[in-house]
Amino acid sequence: MSSFKQIVELIADDLTAVEAKLTEQTTSEYSFVDMAVQHVVEGGGKRLRPILVVLSAKVCGYEGSDAHTLAAVVELIHVASLVHDDVLDEAAIRRGRETLQTKWGNKVAVLVGDYLHARVLSMLVARRADDPAMAILADTTQAMCEGEVIHAYKSGDFDISENEYLKIISFKTGKLITASCTLGAHLGTTDKQTLEALATYGQQIGTAFQIVDDVLDFTEDADKLGKNAFGDLREGKLTFPIIYARSVCNDDEKQTLEKVLNPNTDEAEAIAFVEALFQQYSVETHCLKVAQGYANRAKAAMAVLPTTPARLALEQLADYVVARES
Repeated sequence: MSSFKQIVELIADDLTAVEAKLTEQTTSEYSFVDMAVQHVVEGGGKRLRPILVVLSAKVCGYEGSDAHTLAAVVELIHVASLVHDDVLDEAAIRRGRETLQTKWGNKVAVLVGDYLHARVLSMLVARRADDPAMAILADTTQAMCEGEVIHAYKSGDFDISENEYLKIISFKTGKLITASCTLGAHLGTTDKQTLEALATYGQQIGTAFQIVDDVLDFTEDADKLGKNAFGDLREGKLTFPIIYARSVCNDDEKQTLEKVLNPNTDEAEAIAFVEALFQQYSVETHCLKVAQGYANRAKAAMAVLPTTPARLALEQLADYVVARES
């Protein structure tokens, strides 16, 4: 989307500095470690979380380089979580490239994820003990782990409720997105209303982002998605679209849906049934409408902030999160 391109152009120098920081902070003297780490760090992605750190700092009047450091920190936490997710999900492709465990095995992948977390600790150790970033990131990483544990425990639970699922994704995905906004905000202000506004913004777009991610897993072409489509279905995971479809279909369809979510079901049969069910009940349309509602609430939270290019960019980013294709 042109709006996303405009957002990137607005903070192009900042994002270049973030990339330099990522390279600088993850370089190892051991060639294999360096190669494995750079494989995932340089693996692309839109750098949504660093963008949020930088824009949130700017909207609060901060223009310094500390935003680049914290942007790199949240991206490394995110990348580490993806590396571990790929091991758990046995994913072969991520962002159009081989995942670490496909290339070098599970042991290397797990250890690289751990290494990235260690690098985050090294980057944070130089900060003041009373720096708000310390508490924010400690709470965030704990919540992300809790969300992963709960989601793993609930895997295969056909009766998981929408509210339960939204709680899980608020931990797994939403916490780091919210933290990205609040970390940037704390660099520029101590005003409670402003901090709450950016926290609300982050919470809302975090939920919107994951709902859209869930939809794309069923609807997007694998090449655009950068990973294998129907991954959640293959793993028998109930995500937002499946939970909605379960709530609106009839009893016979519900029984069949529960059956096809079993990983032992023929994959082609499962995909065909789910695609037909989604079309019959306009599941994609409903989910995107729900996601846009979250995006709209995120934009509304920005109303208390001064009208600046950074605020406009955050509002555009909320819409982009819903309209993106991958």
